[in-house]
Amino acid sequence: MISKSEIEQILRIDLLKVLTTDKFYHYTKFNTAIDFILTNHTIQFSDPTTFNDPFDCSEKLLKFNYNDSLVDDAINHSSMRLSRQQRRELKRSFNNPKNYQDILKAERQKYKIACFSEYFNEILMWSHYADKHSGICIGFNFPHKYDDKFVLCPVKYLDELKPIDGTTDVLRVIMYWLTTKSIRWDYEQEIRAITKSKMNSKNELIEFDPKYIREIIFGCNVTDTEFNNGIKKIKKSGLDLDTVIIKRMRINEQNFLLKDEIIKPSALHHV
Repeated sequence: MISKSEIEQILRIDLLKVLTTDKFYHYTKFNTAIDFILTNHTIQFSDPTTFNDPFDCSEKLLKFNYNDSLVDDAINHSSMRLSRQQRRELKRSFNNPKNYQDILKAERQKYKIACFSEYFNEILMWSHYADKHSGICIGFNFPHKYDDKFVLCPVKYLDELKPIDGTTDVLRVIMYWLTTKSIRWDYEQEIRAITKSKMNSKNELIEFDPKYIREIIFGCNVTDTEFNNGIKKIKKSGLDLDTVIIKRMRINEQNFLLKDEIIKPSALHHV
């Protein structure tokens, strides 16, 4: 069982990790990067049930550990006057996992997520999320809590699931739940931006200050023509390219890795 103190410790470690991470990288398609993120300064936040991992934020992953004494104590401290039959029904409700799953499903609908990574050079991330290396990866240095827009939290990768102490604070449980995935996904080294949304749609665009953009990295399958057209559009958006590092990914001919090539500012002035 994961105790209340263990969850608090996990979340403290998460906070420290975000505070000591220099940049957060977002992989996406070319047009999405140019037309929405770099030109309109918006990032799409999505319902986690639309993600490619069927276990992502599934209510079935959380199993609360309530014992009879804990339930009895909660009932005894309740201000409600309950009959013996009502007490029995309430105890059955506590011990029915479906009740918690229904509550979590309803709670999950309030949250939307945008995905980032600690790394810009992971070949599988380019393949899966940046249109098979024809897209763009953008590096940001957002604060841990960006006003009332969103908070950043790293994903935890586990090889087993344990029940959670039923006394744990609900908000802490939700944050733990929204940022826990299978160890099979650990190559992503994901950092999640989480917002509590009032919209019922699957997606939501959130505006950000372009001063947080630190790098723009073009995939190794982006053509020279696409690169030049992209730079022209970025210039028209008003983004100061003198304050942003521009890179192009290349195939490393010595191994099965990628390497990055920094484009000098002087070369961009001729585009």
